[in-house]
Amino acid sequence: MAFLQCCYQSFTRNALYRASTISPFILNLDAGNCLLVDQKRYAARKGKRIAATREKQKLARLRREEQKIAPPKIWKPQKLSVDKSLKAVSKKFSDSDRKNLSEIVDNVIVMDQYKERKYPLNTVMDMIRETHQPELYGEPDALVEARIELDLRTKKKTKFVGSFTGIVSYPNLFRYGVKRKIIALCKSDEDEEQARKAGAELAGSNDIIRMLKIGDITLDNFDDLVCHGDMLIELNNIRNIVGNYFPTKQRGNIGFDMERLVRNFVNGIEFKMIKDDLEPDYGSIQIPFGRLSQTDGELEENFEYLLKTIDANRPGQGVQYDFLSRILIFSEPSPEKFPIAFWNHIDGYDDPTIEDQNDDDDNQQQQQKKKAVNK
Repeated sequence: MAFLQCCYQSFTRNALYRASTISPFILNLDAGNCLLVDQKRYAARKGKRIAATREKQKLARLRREEQKIAPPKIWKPQKLSVDKSLKAVSKKFSDSDRKNLSEIVDNVIVMDQYKERKYPLNTVMDMIRETHQPELYGEPDALVEARIELDLRTKKKTKFVGSFTGIVSYPNLFRYGVKRKIIALCKSDEDEEQARKAGAELAGSNDIIRMLKIGDITLDNFDDLVCHGDMLIELNNIRNIVGNYFPTKQRGNIGFDMERLVRNFVNGIEFKMIKDDLEPDYGSIQIPFGRLSQTDGELEENFEYLLKTIDANRPGQGVQYDFLSRILIFSEPSPEKFPIAFWNHIDGYDDPTIEDQNDDDDNQQQQQKKKAVNK
């Protein structure tokens, strides 16, 4: 019996030592009983580790292949919400709440209380020349510019005229200081010679199309491209390369008289309509149309040509709003801007002052009828 107790105690001591040095154990000694728990954690088998590594490598390889095939990511601007509770000042001009000019009874008035006075173009030219004479600004040959404000509304309330650009080649040329580089796609050798004489930087036929296709020349080094009407089919094969330079009737860079076509674009002045960020129905264009040294007749002819060119971008029929809403004439360095009665220089626009007078007459008649009924 003593021998068995000695063996039991020796076994218990060895077991406790192993459990304390190898792994956590749970020991519960109650009434001479000893409960031992021995935990061992072994690494995964080598074959399983290799298989898991290969699976990860396979998935990574598939992701890389998908990224190569996937279309390039297109950057999209973040949509910003405009707080309409902010009382932003509108850029659109309105004098509907002002008094009529016919109500003026004195030589000295506060102009902000009356409707805007629209001047004839020749009157504005005389006033600008007075301020630009040598005794004052000393700029008798300054540029004359126009700021054209546009109403971009269409038949749909949520749709507006998009941004557009164009070229204006005035009938009466003036010194502007910018010569545009033009590529001319011609049909014959005679057309190429005429295009070069007119000022084309590069003139040719299928050879130019071939160089554009293989990348020997790029349109980044040129301002525009003009095309003979018979070369449009050949040019259509590289339409994706030409992009926005592709000839259209609206841009006017396609025709059959290459000399006139090239001259218009070499001497033309580019304009761009700028839309307002907060008011999508409002846009403006600022562009020069002559110099003070030109005659009133030449300036008027250029001005009318400018209005017709811009009015060609108006929305289709059925729109009850006037595309050209207001035009200001100015000449730097003078800060003065003169409103113009532009409806006298373009068809399709009426004098709004006549409509206001008719509305006033109708209101007076209605008031008189009400007074007669009350009596």
